[in-house]
Amino acid sequence: MRRFQPFPAVALATLALTGCPVNPATGERQLMLMSEQQEVQLGLQGAEQVAALYGLYDDPDLQAYVDEIGQELAATSEKPDLPWNFRVIDDPIVNAFALPGGQIFMTRGILGHFASEAEMAAVLGHEIGHVTARHSAEQMSRAQVAGAGLELGAVLSSEIASVRDILGTGLGLMFLKFGRDDERQSDDLGFRYMGRAGYNRRESVDVFTMLGRVTEAAGGSQLPGWLSTHPDPGERVERMNAALAEAGDTGEGEVGRDRYLRRIDGIIFGENPRHGYFRGSLFLHPDLEFSIEFPDGWPTQNMTQAVAAVSPESDALIQLTLAEESSPRAAIEAFLGNEAVTADGRISTRSLNGMPARAVYFSATTEQAELGGLAIFVEYNDLVYQILGYTLAERLDTYDEAFQHSLGSFRRLTDPDALNVQPARIEIVTLNRSMTLQQFASRYPSTISLTSLAIINGVAEDATLARGLLVKRVVGGVMPED
Repeated sequence: MRRFQPFPAVALATLALTGCPVNPATGERQLMLMSEQQEVQLGLQGAEQVAALYGLYDDPDLQAYVDEIGQELAATSEKPDLPWNFRVIDDPIVNAFALPGGQIFMTRGILGHFASEAEMAAVLGHEIGHVTARHSAEQMSRAQVAGAGLELGAVLSSEIASVRDILGTGLGLMFLKFGRDDERQSDDLGFRYMGRAGYNRRESVDVFTMLGRVTEAAGGSQLPGWLSTHPDPGERVERMNAALAEAGDTGEGEVGRDRYLRRIDGIIFGENPRHGYFRGSLFLHPDLEFSIEFPDGWPTQNMTQAVAAVSPESDALIQLTLAEESSPRAAIEAFLGNEAVTADGRISTRSLNGMPARAVYFSATTEQAELGGLAIFVEYNDLVYQILGYTLAERLDTYDEAFQHSLGSFRRLTDPDALNVQPARIEIVTLNRSMTLQQFASRYPSTISLTSLAIINGVAEDATLARGLLVKRVVGGVMPED
């Protein structure tokens, strides 16, 4: 997005009169320099990039189900005529987010942790609240007035900050950090929309309890994506309980537990190794039948369009993507055809582990710095892979050995166990008798811990499960050993 210049005092005075309309969802005046149509267009652009980067989960029935519930909730909001879209992305983390203008995404990871349709509705309602409250547009408007511009890419997590060119500017919308007041406001709006749609609003408390348990199980070291900027789950439980008491809510309304569980029967749980997975620093891709080794200790990221590793100091990057060209020669010519890129020496024609390849050292000029690196283009199974290692020009000697080793490690994957690995999936079991969760885990073994099993079922580890109850277990997905 373009940078905006600071507004003069006269303009700021005008904004006080014309740029602060009352939001019908919140009843509050907002500083707003963006039209609703601009929000819609920005959200649609960002949604395309989200879908391209993460990929939509390949289950048309589940996609239709989530969209159906989302549309029902959005119809009760103050903005029913927005072009609402509710989609599931193929990501294992526990997360959901909203882009401006009605583009809302949930991960399959969070779907696997809900215990009812009403729990899903609580999160969908919260995200709808971000849209109707226009939190993204308000944040961007404040940035304009401050003259600070909006460096969307700069708010990416530290692990992938150096990969922001892969992600694209529009995608940064999903990483906007809402203030805690915004999050509380969205909680309240979601609570409102749940009630209007006829759901049991007490289920929202169970969502926040589940999120807290996920955090606790990870030792506090890994927040679920949906908690990264949100108030503490315990605080949210207290606020929702207070709201229920104030409203005199007796716990009536639709829960949809069995209906929801049957809908997610068979959903992939955790990482999908068919799309590539890490075994230590070694990345293996069963579907594309290749492996590549990244330097030990470098944080890694597997995305739909790229796999990358960033140095611990965040000053060097190795990334693998597919090239658009049909041969290594054409790909390297296109790469060097960029006016910002210069070859540092001759192009090397070589065989990389039995595959035709071309390589070149290069330098690149960006607005921030001069970069130096090594590029290899290799042809394998009718595809051309682009593998880059680059850093600041003055640090190339420091990382050259790591670049050469990693880029040179690209090879065919032939290990049958690695090629045949399958993802774990949730399986729904109907109990034919009453039993404890521990007895259930013994009779219907899962490939996750008892603690995780309790969390995804929304019960305590010492719970007794009634006869006829639908219960989740996780089957398959055990990674092959080294």
